[in-house]
Amino acid sequence: MPENKDFFYNTIADSFENTANPYDTDRRREVIFDDFLRGVDLKGRLLLDGGCGFGAMTAAALQRGAVVTAIDIADRLVGRVNVKMPGVIAVQGSVLALPFADGTFDVVVSSDVIEHTEQPFKAVDELIRVLKPGGLLCLTVPNRTFWFFSVVCADKFGWRRYKGHENWVHYGALRRYLIAREMTVLEYKGVHLFPFVVPALNGFLRQCDRFLDKSLGLMMVNIACYARKREKLL
Repeated sequence: MPENKDFFYNTIADSFENTANPYDTDRRREVIFDDFLRGVDLKGRLLLDGGCGFGAMTAAALQRGAVVTAIDIADRLVGRVNVKMPGVIAVQGSVLALPFADGTFDVVVSSDVIEHTEQPFKAVDELIRVLKPGGLLCLTVPNRTFWFFSVVCADKFGWRRYKGHENWVHYGALRRYLIAREMTVLEYKGVHLFPFVVPALNGFLRQCDRFLDKSLGLMMVNIACYARKREKLL
């Protein structure tokens, strides 16, 4: 098995779903499917889950009737998604070089994935490239602007064993990048006012998201954005 950072998730594929924080996964899924895509009819629409992991976003898209393609660089995760969700087209590949033609998908979802690449903005370019004109992009990524110091501390003191890429992006930089790539930003906000490490505080954390997600987005752990690819002018 390759020893580089790209393939870290292959080493934890069997335990990834059980070790992932369920509150965080559920909140990101809610933001994408209940907030951003709430009024969008996904039935029969072609949807890409860019960086599917253990399939949390893939499953949510299937429940909404989308025709889902799931891709992940970790072939063991792709294999597990194939077994759990046989109706999905599950593909091994990188979000830095998606094996799909330009303008393939109606909707592209990618949740906390681009930071696990060497070039997160190149990943954004690829996600946009495979999106149809007028198509929708739902993207979440950890926010480097405020909380990145917590990761530096955790690594320094050995509080976690993460060995993958850790290329978080700045809150304002992602929005500016999307606009420069001819995306219309429909909604842009934060998720998690503080790290989700104390389960007893999750209810309070959710209320903070509800009332402060835009006003204090710059200070939140994650960035969540919803954008539409502009139609080409004839």
